Amino acid sequence: MSIAILPMSQEFNWNSATVGLIQSSFFGGYLLTQIFGGIWADKISGKLVFGFGVVWWSIATVLTPIAAKIGLPFLLIMRAFMGIGEKKKEEFDLICFESTYLHLKGQIEDFHLNGLAISPILIHTFGWPSVFYSFGSLGGIWFALWIKKAYSSRKEDPELSPRERKLILGSSVSKEPVSVIPWKLILSKAPVWALIISHFCHNWGTFVLLTWMPTYYNQVLKFISLSQACYVSCHG
Repeated sequence: MSIAILPMSQEFNWNSATVGLIQSSFFGGYLLTQIFGGIWADKISGKLVFGFGVVWWSIATVLTPIAAKIGLPFLLIMRAFMGIGEKKKEEFDLICFESTYLHLKGQIEDFHLNGLAISPILIHTFGWPSVFYSFGSLGGIWFALWIKKAYSSRKEDPELSPRERKLILGSSVSKEPVSVIPWKLILSKAPVWALIISHFCHNWGTFVLLTWMPTYYNQVLKFISLSQACYVSCHG
């Protein structure tokens, strides 16, 4: 959205305040499932929760261009819905990476972030709605493969070799099921607050750059075209 918002704001004549409202509406939905999503992933199934989140996210993505053309309130609601779906990725990370190869986490994160580089090409070639339609449609295809091939834990994979199973079991974190969450005990620990503060600061910087960098390149540095601003934002 941070890339598509440039041509969208020109088409719909949105000012900076409206653009900021649209961008921030995503985080309203993103915030709602911060705690509950993790609990669901732990108690139900990381596979099902993450799959549901992707389906939700994909539907909201496909409907975003339609909502934008209907009116601003509908777009704000759709962006909030998308935030609800996208947050499920974070909860699944906790379930997934504790039972798989920890040294692959960086590679997986880099791979999924590389999708940003495709957006300027789609916008320049087919127009801004193509970004939402293409990625939203891919989510449906991905979900079909996910349900068939994915497992909440690599230990559940019947095709896992003995060597892989030994490596995973050796690097996984064992834990006992929790029926009651000791919130008072958790919030009384200094390391917990250190993590909360560091995570807040990390997200603040990351999402400010991710959300506003294309706009900065286009409006402040005066790049000639929107496609140039988008491209540099993804590769800078």
